[in-house]
Amino acid sequence: MAHWLQCWPYLKQRIPSGLVIHRYQIESVAKVIHQLDANAILADEVGLGKTIEAGLIISELKARGAIDRVLILVPAGLITQWISELQQKFGFEAMRSPKDQGWLWVLSIDAAKRPPLCVQLQYVEWDLVIVDEAHHLKNAETQNHQLVSGLKRRHLLLLTATPMENQLNELYILVNLVKPGYFGSYLKFYRQFILDKRTPKNAEELRKLLAQVMVRNQRHAVGLSLPPREVTLWPIRLSGPEQELYRGLTAALRTEYRSRLGNRDQTLLPLILMQRELCSSPRALLPTLARQEWLGAERDRLLALAASIERPEKVRQVVQWVKPSAERTLIFTEYRGTQDTLVEALWEAGIEAERFHGGIRPRERDALIDWFQTAKPRVLVSTEAGGQGLNLQFCHRLLNFDLPWNPMRIEQRIGRLHRMGQQHPVEIFNLYSIGTIEEDILRLLHEKIDLFRHVIGELDVILRHLQRHGSLEHRLLDIFFWEDDHAHVEERLDQLGREFHVARDRFRWPDRAADEGPDAETEVPVPESS
Repeated sequence: MAHWLQCWPYLKQRIPSGLVIHRYQIESVAKVIHQLDANAILADEVGLGKTIEAGLIISELKARGAIDRVLILVPAGLITQWISELQQKFGFEAMRSPKDQGWLWVLSIDAAKRPPLCVQLQYVEWDLVIVDEAHHLKNAETQNHQLVSGLKRRHLLLLTATPMENQLNELYILVNLVKPGYFGSYLKFYRQFILDKRTPKNAEELRKLLAQVMVRNQRHAVGLSLPPREVTLWPIRLSGPEQELYRGLTAALRTEYRSRLGNRDQTLLPLILMQRELCSSPRALLPTLARQEWLGAERDRLLALAASIERPEKVRQVVQWVKPSAERTLIFTEYRGTQDTLVEALWEAGIEAERFHGGIRPRERDALIDWFQTAKPRVLVSTEAGGQGLNLQFCHRLLNFDLPWNPMRIEQRIGRLHRMGQQHPVEIFNLYSIGTIEEDILRLLHEKIDLFRHVIGELDVILRHLQRHGSLEHRLLDIFFWEDDHAHVEERLDQLGREFHVARDRFRWPDRAADEGPDAETEVPVPESS
């Protein structure tokens, strides 16, 4: 690896004392600076340290005298985290207000896209602009995208673990931000590389082109050593009223699903939402259930039944489990109603617990993280929105109170704890209600996909491949609501699991990592055409 040997002695001088850097990070930084002129997409998988790579790039360019004004745009909840890491690991004092004097600013992209700040930022000639969670720029019509495209800058770094989430045109849009005109017109890109919106043609050529603008490291390829995951499946038997609610609403949803099939004027999304809320808690379900007029008289009966269940069996058992523990615990749920029920029940039992969600202001978020870290036992109950971008490696116990039907979102949850800096085995507890869809979902994720024990490389690419036949949520809904015989449900889930393994093997690219070991350079993965 001549490239490694050439760049290491020079870059080593820029690394702050005590900061642990991995070889793949040095390779990435060297490529971004020497080959890509610091105009690149850093697309490492979750937990591989894109922030550290960005800090090293800033440090190197600053030492060379190549940058004087740096702007970092991040989601509001990550401002303090970025400022803290830049200070502690690189000694950089970052400004968090445009009125502050300095050379490095970390600003909320939500604030920066609005007048008058967006206008002020566009008058400045920036040497380097960095955008975290850059997949939020994938739509060229949004204010986020228009803000970044309108900035005067010499260098641009986009940080995202998911450079393409749904369609290939998203990849085109991000690349066009970093290197305008690189792919030519969109019509040319479409004709040359798009077979359909999720499937490329000329994949090898596309990979080579992307390698000139994107750096992507995968955990399975870089050999990052993390503590193991210890997984526990936790079955819960519903109470009598809960079983009655589950059976009554599921039967109604199954009937409604079948009646809506083929009717383009009726969406299936509310049915998916209600089934997932039903598996979470009655309190999560109530607002949605109250709006379903198609249920007729049955709606009032189900509403009364759901309202009568104050402490679901899952909540009761979680409280009993947490109470004697001396460990911090992070609990994830998809729904605010479930979050409220959990926190209230924990406090009633004398357990310190707080809510963490997307509606919390940045200063409150920072205070909550400090609260969670400084003492134990404490419980943080987080929604999906609250958990985005968080580094919680000081905690090693995670409880999935309910499970999203999208494996990528589950992996993102685990990645909050199972990441660089974690010193302990990560304990993952997965709750499920016996005899419900939850049990089938968990069987698929745990037994067929083995999601919880291993980080599956290119999970996002695999899911996009599967979704060529319809979104995963819609496919699962069809399995659960179309099949009357549970044996047929299991057969179709087995088939879905086999599809996942075929896709995983297909996208595990043969590269030098197989011959040269975990530190070998890897190709940027792009799904091949069928």
